[in-house]
Amino acid sequence: MPAPKLPEGLKSAWLLDCEAFAEAIAPDAELTVSQWADANRVLGELSAEPGPWRTDRVPYAREIMDALSASDLTQEVVLMKGTQVAGTEIGNNWIGYIVDVAPGPAMMVMPTSNTGKRSSRTRLAKMIEATPNLKAKISDASRDKSNTASLKEFPGGILVIAGANSAAELKSTPVRYLFEDELDEYPDDVDGQGPADELAEKRTDTYGFRRKIYKPSTPTIRGRSKIEAAYNRSDRRRYYVPCPHCRQEQVLAWGQMRFETRRVRELRCAACGVIAELVGGATPDICTSCKAKVDPVQILERDTGEVLEVWYECGHCTGRIDEHHKTAMIERGRWIAEAPGPGKPAGFHLSALYSPLGWFSWTAAVKKRLEAEKDPTGELLKVWTNTVLGETYAEASEQPSDLDLKNRAEGYRIGTVPMAGLMLTASVDVQADRLEAEVGAWGRGEESWLVQYEVIHGDTETSVPWDRLSEFLELTFPHESGSKLRIIATAIDAGFRTQMVYDFCRHRTHRHVFAVKGQARAGKSILGRPTPQDVTHKGTTIKGGVQLWPVGVDTAKARIYARLKITMTGPGCMHFPLGLPDEYYKGLTAERLVTRYHKGYARMSWEKDAGARNEPLDLKVYAYAAALYAGITRVNWDKLEATLKLTGADLFVAAAQAEEAKPGDAPLPEKPAAARATQPTPSGRGNFINRWRN
Repeated sequence: MPAPKLPEGLKSAWLLDCEAFAEAIAPDAELTVSQWADANRVLGELSAEPGPWRTDRVPYAREIMDALSASDLTQEVVLMKGTQVAGTEIGNNWIGYIVDVAPGPAMMVMPTSNTGKRSSRTRLAKMIEATPNLKAKISDASRDKSNTASLKEFPGGILVIAGANSAAELKSTPVRYLFEDELDEYPDDVDGQGPADELAEKRTDTYGFRRKIYKPSTPTIRGRSKIEAAYNRSDRRRYYVPCPHCRQEQVLAWGQMRFETRRVRELRCAACGVIAELVGGATPDICTSCKAKVDPVQILERDTGEVLEVWYECGHCTGRIDEHHKTAMIERGRWIAEAPGPGKPAGFHLSALYSPLGWFSWTAAVKKRLEAEKDPTGELLKVWTNTVLGETYAEASEQPSDLDLKNRAEGYRIGTVPMAGLMLTASVDVQADRLEAEVGAWGRGEESWLVQYEVIHGDTETSVPWDRLSEFLELTFPHESGSKLRIIATAIDAGFRTQMVYDFCRHRTHRHVFAVKGQARAGKSILGRPTPQDVTHKGTTIKGGVQLWPVGVDTAKARIYARLKITMTGPGCMHFPLGLPDEYYKGLTAERLVTRYHKGYARMSWEKDAGARNEPLDLKVYAYAAALYAGITRVNWDKLEATLKLTGADLFVAAAQAEEAKPGDAPLPEKPAAARATQPTPSGRGNFINRWRN
């Protein structure tokens, strides 16, 4: 029986059902993400290149975007990248495509809730405002409550902006599309519920083969990098470009970069010590300063490090490729999978050497590499490897030798502070029958000196060892200049005898004695945000009460072990006095970084042999946390060092006067003790002037 006729313009329920069913089973749009972006995406005024998006500007991005298209069967797209290659903009194009062409529930995960909201208010909001198709589908936030920093609704879908540090946000709703930006910054355990990326990806299970996950990230440490692990599980595609001379295809590699730096010839007179640059090819017979006869051996060549020119050498024909060739090379490039296979994620690796002209140059890459090679701590080289090459950094993880450290002990006495040590912090480890304490001095570039190592015996459930600790922390330590230094911040491990630690710290907040607790999580900040521990019977936080500061012990141990290998005096170098017991060095080197596999994923952790003692390593970790608490990264070292000329001055107050001061200022006069005692002492962190006093 045919459907009854209705007035023109009206549809029967039967017809509406048919249309709804047809829409449900219809295939996804055949339009690709790159086609949508070229036709619709507009970059706002804050972009480096405002105006219509052009995929031809970043040709390598086309295949990545098209793998994210609804009509492509790929479920997971991985991008291990350097900087300035449009990795995040690819994701933004995908979000715009979802809103306009393939609507559905989507989630964008940023490393933290704050960065997620910031990205929503800047990048996403600007993209929506500048792109007419998106502006028509997502209403203005000021007029519509459904458009917020963490939630955006559009016809047929919703976009949730979540932080990887919040399990509640990650578990909010099932999603078909998942954008995991900067994956390597996600915590391995969020709110005790497991890795953040695994929690987020569980949200896509409902959609099965129709789900899409995009993972762009700069890698970090080899063996611990999430993006490296994801890339290794993929088909591992690399972008091959043809040489403009021999046409042979190759991946742009740092090993083929070539550059010239400026070299100068100098005369170093042995008689007067004057160093003079020689201009031209002539070699003088006498020194222009003292008229002494010049020996040819005194003519030396020095590399200034100034970069004159940079080019790329073809790995096949060794021809010179200048950077202006890069545009044509990238246009003719193609992705080649090293491990193709059915069902594998589409994995892409791209270094900053591919960055388009005007974004990040080869010259900039060379200059940053030369700067990194001068850093004895290795930190700059790690950053360069991650951000420029887009590769993981292999940390020197071998265990330092306790005998080597003992043999490096220097001539200064225990209990004294060498000239370059300008600020003292302390740390305390709590055991059942003793307290172990360490006092360290800090100088420029986080160079450090062990000043005192003390073991205070006694039952730590009683007040006896704690009273002795209180006396120890009140000590002053003679400085090589003749001045005296006091401890300005002390971190006490609250993992054992927790209440005793809280009670001790509660009455010494004016001396900046604070409780800490280690958190063994990869990538955790060395010093995190504190949480209040003192509350009333109603559960209200007591103002000025005890606070517990979290310490990322894995991160701190990796940094300490790297610095123990620095043997040259300067930034990051760690010094030890003569006379330390052998047990100290053994405890300092008691742990090693090992790799364990859990469900096929590599997990790295710090472990020690059964029965080994590691208190000195814990003390070193917490002393460093105390230094960060004290503001070691903000101290004006010029100002602080200038006060050492005042022989006999109390540098506990001098340190306060140095914070945030400008280099070259005259030292501030010390206030009388009576005046200092009347000053209020806030309970939190802050500058030296308002904090660390008698």
